[in-house]
Amino acid sequence: MEIQHDQYEVVLAGKPAGPFTLDELRDMSLHPTDFVKPIGQPEFKELREWPELSRLLHVEHQLTPPQYFATLDVRLLSTAIDYFIAFCCYAILAAIYLAGVANSREHIPTLLAGLILVPIIKFVFCVIAEGSKRQASVGKMLVGIKVTDQQGKPIGYGRALLRNVAKLVGVATLGIGFFAGFFDRKQRCWHDRIADTLVIKDRLL
Repeated sequence: MEIQHDQYEVVLAGKPAGPFTLDELRDMSLHPTDFVKPIGQPEFKELREWPELSRLLHVEHQLTPPQYFATLDVRLLSTAIDYFIAFCCYAILAAIYLAGVANSREHIPTLLAGLILVPIIKFVFCVIAEGSKRQASVGKMLVGIKVTDQQGKPIGYGRALLRNVAKLVGVATLGIGFFAGFFDRKQRCWHDRIADTLVIKDRLL
């Protein structure tokens, strides 16, 4: 019975090519810094960054620190998406609430006051999502960015909580803490510095 090898894509001349089998990769004499990804994986990495694949191709495994950082405009777009999703969640809760009252107009002040729940919903979603293995909220996933530590690894729920709480520094400084990322080589805002995190993007965006 023939064994079916896994398949891979390789960046050749600046464009993804493939799929290729493992045997075909061996015949290509790839360099450790060539970009490869197994089919089904979300992003390309250097060959040396894939532990199992580098072993199979007799390449020394090395973990490369993040080199591609999300710009503030992309981060702002992801935040807007997250707030929109949080608002939709609140709208559903408001609709359920109104369905159980007799005179909906009398409860409009209550619904307006309840808008404070929108940033709270967004906060909870971001802590859970950024601390997970996906490392990104829905907004960040849609624009192809994620939150990591200095080595590109997941930050965990504790640091995700610290990072999102630290965003209050940016609010308290009237946005200065956020726009500080313009002057940082790694695009880090103050809350990223406090939590020692990075926001990185896929290499082939």
